[in-house]
Amino acid sequence: MAETNTAPPQKSHWIPIGLSGAALKYIAAVTMLIDHTALVVVLYGFMYNGRMLLVRRYDILPSLYNLMRQIGRIAFPIFLFLLVQGFIHTHDRRKYAIRLFLFACLSELPFNLAVDRTLFSFIHQNVFWTLFAGFLMMWILEKIQFSDLPRWAALLASLLTVAAACLAVTVCRTDYSYHGILSLLLLYLFRYNKGLTLLTGAFSFAWEPAAIIAFLPIALYNGEKGRAPKYFFYAFYPLHLLALVGINYVLFHHL
Repeated sequence: MAETNTAPPQKSHWIPIGLSGAALKYIAAVTMLIDHTALVVVLYGFMYNGRMLLVRRYDILPSLYNLMRQIGRIAFPIFLFLLVQGFIHTHDRRKYAIRLFLFACLSELPFNLAVDRTLFSFIHQNVFWTLFAGFLMMWILEKIQFSDLPRWAALLASLLTVAAACLAVTVCRTDYSYHGILSLLLLYLFRYNKGLTLLTGAFSFAWEPAAIIAFLPIALYNGEKGRAPKYFFYAFYPLHLLALVGINYVLFHHL
């Protein structure tokens, strides 16, 4: 039997007219594409190969690269927020976790090619692993919350769960590492309070100010799922990385 959401139903606190979950996913996908285009094509392609574009004697590529990377910072907070929303509303936690795990595996080789420019790399791992670890953390925290453990034992178990998730992503060197886990934790803890979701979420990204911009579209979330192909955003991650690697190869004849 599929495991269902055990949390009590909550009234939506998001604005009735605004951005759906699908709209937020499109924003995250586009900004992520801009970010990875900067890395794979602009940096590894044009800049590393000395093909500098000059305008009025000034090289604009470093500035363009930095701008595109800053735009890309918007994507991850949105993905974290949507992961919490998915956790709240999914009817099958097990299938959700398996899906994250499978796409983490499928994305690893494209991620290595795009980011580390090699097929196999242990330098760091793709962001799906961070999302997977974060999802498991929320799942365990929820089980602890609804368990019969004494308060002190529940608190200790919760702290150990968060610490284990942070340690796992740090040791595995996943994208965003423990920063992502701690930010996700705050979004999860205040998931039913819009003001605190936005405030603590933005605060958790104080170390990366451009990412705070993500909480503007998140503030416009209307609580609706929206329409989008079911697995499009999962598949988009490895596919767009492969596409960028292909573009780099066509333009510069190397990975």
